Amino acid sequence: MKRCTKCILPENYPRITFNEQGVCNYCVAYKERKYLGDDALKERIKHFLETKKDRNKNYDCVVGFSGGRDSTYLLYYFTKVLNLRVLAYSVDNGFIPEQTKQNMKNTTDILNVKLVIEVHDLLKKCVKHTISSWMCMPSLPMIETLCTGCRVNMIRGTFNFAKKNKIPLIITGSTPFESAVYRTKIIVLTPKRYLYQIIRNPKWIMNRTYLITQIKEYLYYFHSRKMVKESEILTIVLFRDYIRWREKEISSTLKNELNWKKNPNVESSSRGDCDIALLKLYVYTKVLGFNDKVDNLSCLIRDGQIGREEALERLNKEEEISENTINAILDNLELNHIDFKNCVAKCARK
Repeated sequence: MKRCTKCILPENYPRITFNEQGVCNYCVAYKERKYLGDDALKERIKHFLETKKDRNKNYDCVVGFSGGRDSTYLLYYFTKVLNLRVLAYSVDNGFIPEQTKQNMKNTTDILNVKLVIEVHDLLKKCVKHTISSWMCMPSLPMIETLCTGCRVNMIRGTFNFAKKNKIPLIITGSTPFESAVYRTKIIVLTPKRYLYQIIRNPKWIMNRTYLITQIKEYLYYFHSRKMVKESEILTIVLFRDYIRWREKEISSTLKNELNWKKNPNVESSSRGDCDIALLKLYVYTKVLGFNDKVDNLSCLIRDGQIGREEALERLNKEEEISENTINAILDNLELNHIDFKNCVAKCARK
């Protein structure tokens, strides 16, 4: 497979082109990101909180906490570095691995942070129908919908919890180095295209719970940002706007300060905090020949954090999701291994 000579994006990556030197258009267009820094963040938070007189007296902010690598570091940073009074909010979607649950407990115990876990069963109610609908007509764009029910739970849950408890500040852990932009390029997320992909396979809309949930996710995806901006709640995206996401520093902090451990069922330290997320990565890998990891490592190359040879070595080790791991997830969902994998293979042949 041909790859970019600077990063490691493959030739079948969506909308990729190469120049005469074999460098991809993503590397050519790359510009070093500018960050506002710690001082600007402290000043913004200080000024914002001073304007909120009628607010919770015990907590300054809510951190959306999945137990994964990035949100765990967020909890550490806002507690230990910025010395804010932090409350960790998490959603149990029914598919959180045991190691992730243990990481959540260890982290909040060590940092002495209150952890609130709300159980939401939308993903659990939808996922079997979602996967069986996809198997009925395997489609590359619709792989992204296999986790329908999770996004609306986390976005709405965090926002509603903060609003209800008069906590005016929400912290999220989105990072430009793990945005996996190929997914949105595949489905071309405009409202018209999004709805078209849902209705072209009639089975998708034959389950009332799924249909209602999908509509909610559609509305939250296209309108949640507007809703938050017009509210009394400020959302801080730390790694996008204020500080550089440094993989080695974050990994070292988690290991040495918080006793954080990766999911033992995968080699990568990212994307291991939900079984359905792993199932999606597996499908993308089998259908496309790559998943989020190639995006992540290519971003780290452009940012100067790792070299290309190291990235290729890590890709070979970290990208693959084992058949045993996938079989265990399928068993939990009561889905036939062979039927599912035949559908994945069918999608790959299209």
